[in-house]
Amino acid sequence: MAVTAVTGDALAALADTSIAQALKLAREEAGLSASALARAAETSRAAIHAYETGIREPTVSTALRLLRVCGCTMEVIHYGRSPGAQSSP
Repeated sequence: MAVTAVTGDALAALADTSIAQALKLAREEAGLSASALARAAETSRAAIHAYETGIREPTVSTALRLLRVCGCTMEVIHYGRSPGAQSSP
């Protein structure tokens, strides 16, 4: 796996984005309700709420499953935005 240096806006996004925020961003960008995501990812609505509010942190495999349902990758967790999305000036 190639390692890419994180600089500028990407570094700021990484520092300012929690896993909870990134999961919520991915779900919202996918146009899914928390209930729809829970059904598609075979988990509970309560679990989605706990992950998005930071009450609980998902395991890596759960985070990957949630992101996959949203059509995203782990890049959302690292950068706080979907792959290829431009940061605001």
